[in-house]
Amino acid sequence: MAGAATPSSTSSAVKRKKGPPAFYAVKVGREPGLYYSWEDTRQQTQGFKNPVFKKFNTLPEAEEFLRSDSMVTAKPGKAKFYGVQAGHVPGVYTDYPSVLEQVTGYKGGKQKSFATWEEAQAYVNEGKRTTPSEASAPISLKDHIESSTPSLTDARKPAKKQKKNDGSARITAINNDYEPGTGPLPFDAEDGFDRTITLQPDGAVRHKTETEINARKKQPTGDFEGELKIWTDGAAKGNGRVGALAGIGVWFGRDDDSRNVSEPLLGDGKQTNQRAELTAISRAVDIAPIDRNALIYTDSYYSIKCLTEWFQKWEKNEWKNSAGKAVENKDIIEPIIARIRERELAGAYTKFQWIKGHGVDAGNIQADRLASEGALKDREAVHALATAGASEGQAVIDQLLEHANQETVSKHF
Repeated sequence: MAGAATPSSTSSAVKRKKGPPAFYAVKVGREPGLYYSWEDTRQQTQGFKNPVFKKFNTLPEAEEFLRSDSMVTAKPGKAKFYGVQAGHVPGVYTDYPSVLEQVTGYKGGKQKSFATWEEAQAYVNEGKRTTPSEASAPISLKDHIESSTPSLTDARKPAKKQKKNDGSARITAINNDYEPGTGPLPFDAEDGFDRTITLQPDGAVRHKTETEINARKKQPTGDFEGELKIWTDGAAKGNGRVGALAGIGVWFGRDDDSRNVSEPLLGDGKQTNQRAELTAISRAVDIAPIDRNALIYTDSYYSIKCLTEWFQKWEKNEWKNSAGKAVENKDIIEPIIARIRERELAGAYTKFQWIKGHGVDAGNIQADRLASEGALKDREAVHALATAGASEGQAVIDQLLEHANQETVSKHF
């Protein structure tokens, strides 16, 4: 876009060292696509029948894996297909690091390499045919001490029947022969943790109820990938003069986004365009998730300079400008800088991009509209207060006139 400047970002906080980037390509799963964290990948593949996904160190490799229509065949004499029969997410994998992620920390993890995809899938399917109902019930420690050989009845005792998994957390059979936290781990324990028990506020351990075991956690939905783009703008009718009314606008890329903001400029400060521009940015960084990268578009050079360059000198000078006077709009600028630093500590950057105001940029047009509407809301509020005040004043006048008339009548008689 003509006249666009290079994005700027604050760099006052110490950046954390990060490991090499990882890109997870989910070819077969709940929502196939590209993911940037193992947690997101797990949500798309865990519990999904025959998921296909792979971890890459570069974005082009991950994208190429998603675009390919056919499975990669193994080179002669070299197995490339790994079947994870028992692990966090059973399935077929094409690289060993992904296999390690599935079996590491999983009790009883099973995996094996094969020369063909079909053989690996058959191995995975064998594990699925072994259900909990086919396994023998655990033998209590007491019985084991009394007799090293369990009775035939104990050996044939089936475990509690599992309900069919509908996508919710699996039901784990609870062996009530043991005190909570003292028995063997259940078959689906992860990282050595028994999810069938819970610690109460008083420190006591108890078995969870079936409802507690199968409770689902609400997960946020929507676009959590990539950079969040936000457009901000401020508007002031009668900028800085007596009776001026200002508004702020924040647009998140869609008209139906509930995060969009159209508000009057509140506070005791002057109703100016600069304060409105800064306040719009303040609302944007407050609304944006603290751990998600954000690019904020604004047509205010003043705001960008305040938040990327000038503030560093002001902080050193105890918020005095070059003339030794107090920095204007410090009450808005300082909290924004603090929020940006919090975002950096959470691993997210905040960049600013200048765009020409009242031009052809669709986002700027929408933010300007929201700001103008916000200023009008302030005018409507002022008019309502004035109307209410006038009504109250008229009521007082009417009462005084009525009282005066009554005194006049009493004197006459």
